[in-house]
Amino acid sequence: MAESENQDGRMNSLKLIKKGLVFLTLLVAAVSLLSGCDLFGPKNEPTVLPPSALQATDTLQANDVVTVIISNIPKPPDPHQERIREDGTITLPLVGQYEAQGKTQSQVQKELTELYGKYYRGHVVTVSSEARYFYVTGEVKMPGKSAYIPSMTFSRAIAVAGGYSTFASKTRVRVTSADGKYSRRVNARDIERDSSKDFPIMPGDIIDVPKR
Repeated sequence: MAESENQDGRMNSLKLIKKGLVFLTLLVAAVSLLSGCDLFGPKNEPTVLPPSALQATDTLQANDVVTVIISNIPKPPDPHQERIREDGTITLPLVGQYEAQGKTQSQVQKELTELYGKYYRGHVVTVSSEARYFYVTGEVKMPGKSAYIPSMTFSRAIAVAGGYSTFASKTRVRVTSADGKYSRRVNARDIERDSSKDFPIMPGDIIDVPKR
């Protein structure tokens, strides 16, 4: 008889404990909802990038070679290929001077489609640009061509090429533009001592590091 009463007591105790746990869980949930907390920990908020990080890196720049093709019309004109000038413009048949720098290829296609709408109907404008590279030759650890990115500078370009080799002459580096119209001799030691003397590298530029 005593054993039966003990079992009944234990059962009642377990029931009370379960009820207490359920009540406690409901209480915690209610407090969490009222306070705006998440029972399962804080949620990961979506990353918000600053506007500067969202800027396109595929915009056309000076020295890029652009090809404009007009199609889907009777007797279409020949494809027009031109290097963007330092002022950011190209000169197109019928349209004349056009500002291409700082725009994506899709933006240029849209604008030229509208501009050529004065002369054609049902036309399709296709704009393409050659891949943008710069070149580092001579006494660097990884000579060759590298993909150009905005804000490329002389010192960055050398770093991308792995840095100077043991036999490099840093005082007689030569930088030549893609069209060969511009060339300058560079004393890289001066840039290493004073970063303000660093300068931009443009698409197609060739940096040649001679041997000592």
